[in-house]
Amino acid sequence: TGRLQVETYACALSSVYTFGPTFRAEQSHTTRHLAEFWMVEPEIAFADIQDDMNCAEAYVKFLCQWLLDHCLDDMEFMTKFVDKDALSRLRMVASSNCHRITYTEAIDILEVAAKVKKKKKAL
Repeated sequence: TGRLQVETYACALSSVYTFGPTFRAEQSHTTRHLAEFWMVEPEIAFADIQDDMNCAEAYVKFLCQWLLDHCLDDMEFMTKFVDKDALSRLRMVASSNCHRITYTEAIDILEVAAKVKKKKKAL
């Protein structure tokens, strides 16, 4: 990414971020692949993985709470016509701590899920 200057700023200011458009050029023929999107990229000096996870969790919680505080009418509309559980999920994420697992545990979960998916496909 084009954020080399941000790494320098982080050394002086401790925590900084960039927010801007990101473009991808790889070939994809799915409805779930964006060629362009906006991305927040934090840069935290002298941080470890726990600091990274704390930052990500705090940001997701902030966004969920912000939607509840500033877009409640829109979210209520969405629960009527698009996703009836959206508000309850937003409230749950905004008020709960994320469950954290190790990389090895994540791989184990993915392997089990892949086996289940393969079995379902075979039926």
